Amino acid sequence: MGNIRDVYAVILAGGAGTRINSPTPKQFLLLGDAPVFVHGARKLLADARVKQLWIGANGDWYDLARQQIEEFIPSARVNLCEGGADREATLLNTLNAICEHNDIGPDDVVLIHDAVRPFVTERIIGDVIREMERCDACNTVVPVNDTVVQSADGKTISGMPARSELFAGQSPQGFRLVTLMEAFRNLSPEERQRLTETTKVCFMKNIAIHIVRGEFFNFKITTPYDWHVAQSILEFTKGGQPI
Repeated sequence: MGNIRDVYAVILAGGAGTRINSPTPKQFLLLGDAPVFVHGARKLLADARVKQLWIGANGDWYDLARQQIEEFIPSARVNLCEGGADREATLLNTLNAICEHNDIGPDDVVLIHDAVRPFVTERIIGDVIREMERCDACNTVVPVNDTVVQSADGKTISGMPARSELFAGQSPQGFRLVTLMEAFRNLSPEERQRLTETTKVCFMKNIAIHIVRGEFFNFKITTPYDWHVAQSILEFTKGGQPI
């Protein structure tokens, strides 16, 4: 570990967003003065250490993503990449594009952020970058406040993990880019089928994953309820940062 040379950022905006009950994926809906994904993009671009921001968008919505980028975040640091059939394919397409357009080495870092987490803060982004000086991978997390139970059959409780050891994952996630790409290459077909998010790639390959504290308001807009909460937050804070 040690010094970081260049920091790249990725926003995954390829999802269909079917649970929001909208014909347009939620990442492209206007939230306040800008589309949902733009809020996170602006925070990432506010950190001068981010050399390039890459946005992966699904082919069906590629043109809309391009139009919104040109309108809301016109910058030479922003690049658009064709997404894939699922989250993993969109991520790999975007990571490959970064590698093709840049001379990537072991000291280069990539931050991966969900397009539908509009309330990420500059503090979280800065903490992830600083933590990457000491590790190959890190995840943004918040403690779990509720008691979590396990149920093997969906009917009765089969386990009650210690709440003090449980955290909910957020984003951005940070990785040494070379390490992440190597981990992806070494996944078996069976391991690929078990992927649910990016840090699991490193977990499967026994790469230590550090944690950075997030914020409860850095939530993911998934359901209509989340959408109404996000609108209420913007109205309450007048577009500022929640407290």
